[in-house]
Amino acid sequence: MDKLEHYRSCIQTLLERHSQYKSRDEDVESALLFDPVRDRYQLMRIGWKGLKRIYYIILHFDIKDSRIWLQQNTTDIDVGEELLSMGVPKEDIILGLHPPYKRPYTNYGVA
Repeated sequence: MDKLEHYRSCIQTLLERHSQYKSRDEDVESALLFDPVRDRYQLMRIGWKGLKRIYYIILHFDIKDSRIWLQQNTTDIDVGEELLSMGVPKEDIILGLHPPYKRPYTNYGVA
């Protein structure tokens, strides 16, 4: 498996695993969005909590220039560590949710 296919597989596996966590609200569901053509991958929560609309992104990854960019993480889990355990090197994980000046201090890649 080439590098790009491996990264796609890692992201999809990670998102599928996290989508198994159920919301306490029965009217809220997990939605997985995979776009392997543009290399965008998301886990969302969609539904209703009483009269309040629930619609937000839990995790969002992009693959750009053969690197994995974490664009959103609303969990308390270090998903970068999960990617490392799947064999993704630190320098290929970019925390895009941090401004560029902070990225050198994240122990992950810099872009």
